[in-house]
Amino acid sequence: MAGQRSKPTERVVRVLELLGSQPGRGLRFSELAREGGLSQATCHAILGTLTEAGYVVRDAESLTYTLGPAVLALGAAASDSFADVRAAHPALAELSARVGLAVSAAKVVDGEITVIDVALPPGVDSPIRVGTRVPFAPPFGAIHVAWSGDAAVEAWIARAPRPTLTRERLLEVVLDHKVTQLAVAPTTETSNELRAALGALADDALARDVRERTLELLAAIDELDYTADAIASTEHLPVNTLTSPVFGAHGDTAFAVALHLGAPDVPVVRVQQLSAELVDVSERLTERLGGRRPSRPEPSTVLAGGKT
Repeated sequence: MAGQRSKPTERVVRVLELLGSQPGRGLRFSELAREGGLSQATCHAILGTLTEAGYVVRDAESLTYTLGPAVLALGAAASDSFADVRAAHPALAELSARVGLAVSAAKVVDGEITVIDVALPPGVDSPIRVGTRVPFAPPFGAIHVAWSGDAAVEAWIARAPRPTLTRERLLEVVLDHKVTQLAVAPTTETSNELRAALGALADDALARDVRERTLELLAAIDELDYTADAIASTEHLPVNTLTSPVFGAHGDTAFAVALHLGAPDVPVVRVQQLSAELVDVSERLTERLGGRRPSRPEPSTVLAGGKT
């Protein structure tokens, strides 16, 4: 959520992120001060407070700092906050192994679409990282908002960053998703590079401003999801992801599961095969997690007055 930033708080977060970026390895005071861009006095005060609270542990022999036991309690609480995604992990891992692609689960958290979980098949590098975030605004997020009601859809449309993302076009994509329960996102070489940068920046404690500029660039060049008609009218497509919703108890999107292709020339037959597998998994997860799958509108549905 956008708002005023607290510089002292950002410095504390920076220290914790630096320690979290080096699992299994302690960092010396000098490293934390240098890589965190902190004065020695500020770094010393932060580490002292965090150590007393149990969020950081200092090893007297190696003179290094690591994350402390209090962080485990926070991690357990965070895990409980996303219990639905955690419960879905075995199904995501099975799908990933079966199709040989990375699979992720993401949900809207505080105005951003946040990657909560990633499953990888053996030998495949991850194209996405847990913690990667993009704004919940066009061209991103139609699959998350499609079942949220008129007011939410209109609010999402109002956040469109450029005039080419017209209300008519956005409503067309939203309706298409409601019919297919699927989002097929296009890709370009440039957008793939920007997404890779976002994944790397998710773990970078000093890169908030760079991340925001990268997101602005991605939003400026990224295209909306394909519609079913567009997919049916060709034989090959450049595809970034296939995404399908897992519904909550009220029939809205609880989280979304994505297959990561990132390929410039995918046969439509392959897109259709993968889409069928993905939708099947998302529907089974909806049932298993106690969600309610809403009825699908007919493809020929006309939006009364442009409303969903």
